[in-house]
Amino acid sequence: MPITDWSVLRPNLPPVRVASGPESAKATDKLRLECEKRDAWPFPWVYPPPNSERRNPMGFALTPAVAATAEVLAFTVDQGYQFEMLGLIVGVYTAGMLPIGNPGDYIFSITRNLPTTGTVPLQGSPLADLQNIPFPLGNPQFMPFPLPRSENFGPTDVIRATVLNVSGGVGAPNFALAMFCGWLRKT
Repeated sequence: MPITDWSVLRPNLPPVRVASGPESAKATDKLRLECEKRDAWPFPWVYPPPNSERRNPMGFALTPAVAATAEVLAFTVDQGYQFEMLGLIVGVYTAGMLPIGNPGDYIFSITRNLPTTGTVPLQGSPLADLQNIPFPLGNPQFMPFPLPRSENFGPTDVIRATVLNVSGGVGAPNFALAMFCGWLRKT
């Protein structure tokens, strides 16, 4: 007598449904997509993929004259890569890495593809919530300021940190410092 209840061969498991015809092709595609997802790296904006490179570009500039702007750091993302920025440091320091200035003395802005001088391109823009920052973020002696979610930059994007001196000290020994913390991953 043939078996009609196949559950005896698969105890405690739901019954298996066999697809046929056009339904079979749909099921095969769905299975293929699930297998591809399994091999994809989860959340590349949170965890670095295996082939990623840690990058922490940093730069500094002497504090500019009052009412003048200076470019502190310009980082260009390599062709064929994306940059995931997870944290940053911006601040004004004096000799011995001592922070100086009151809130509002120096204003920081982080921009994407926006030159500090000359004509403004149509593609450039300041980053939301990272423009006109009136106080330091992060600390080079302790840790960077963590972003709640990474900022993603595409190939050849130029990320700039600028400082505007509103009413702070000018020139040496005072300097503005910027650092972008994150990793490059292949596109």
